[in-house]
Amino acid sequence: MAKRPAKKAPAKAKRPAPKAKPSKAPAAKSAKPAKSTGKAVSTKAKHAAPKPIARPAARGGARTPPPPYQRPTPPPPPLALPKPPATEAVAAFERGMADIQKKNYSGAASTFRSLLERFPSEGFLADRARVYLELAERELRKRPAASGGIEERLTAATAALNNNDYAEATRLADSVLSEDASQDLASYLLAVIATRKGDHFDALAHLKHAIAVNPENRVQARQDEEFDPLFELDEFHDITTAPAPSVAPPPPPAPKRKGR
Repeated sequence: MAKRPAKKAPAKAKRPAPKAKPSKAPAAKSAKPAKSTGKAVSTKAKHAAPKPIARPAARGGARTPPPPYQRPTPPPPPLALPKPPATEAVAAFERGMADIQKKNYSGAASTFRSLLERFPSEGFLADRARVYLELAERELRKRPAASGGIEERLTAATAALNNNDYAEATRLADSVLSEDASQDLASYLLAVIATRKGDHFDALAHLKHAIAVNPENRVQARQDEEFDPLFELDEFHDITTAPAPSVAPPPPPAPKRKGR
């Protein structure tokens, strides 16, 4: 038998490519018509100039003028600073305070006393010196009185000075002067003690008092080796130099008698 020819498959029809849909823009919404108020709007009112803004009136009516210019008052001049105390007075005060701390009340009293004699116008420093001088003298009064008379105490003070016991020598000499200020030997011994300690200020003060009581101490001080450290000081020479004797003018001649 003859074979039948195979049937050909019908060719598939190609589908056409889909056409691009045109993009639709959203339609603009139509503005709603404004509601009519029944009043006609004039074109002049639309283009009218703005009204000026009214400024508030000044309080109290008319504006007051500013006050006239016044120059500021200059400040007062600064107060003058107080004059500082003398260096020697400060050094003497510090020595007296050192004696107070050491309970050497006789030495402290002597130092403060000579400070007040030489610098009486030091103001605050002199006031403090008076306070501590009173304290030292009060402490000395609490101690028992030195035994013996004036001559015995002066002898004991000289012996203590030779033994370098300056505290005891000062105590005895001060006790003599507190009883009799005309004892020049006590002042002379205190001058020697102060010179040995290097306290030229007190040494000159005590020596000046000894010479004022007895001028013969002037010559003795110039010849005493104890006062060699003071020899270069002008004040030492002023104290120990005898003043020039005043020469009295000659008397006027007697009037001549007229002959008869």
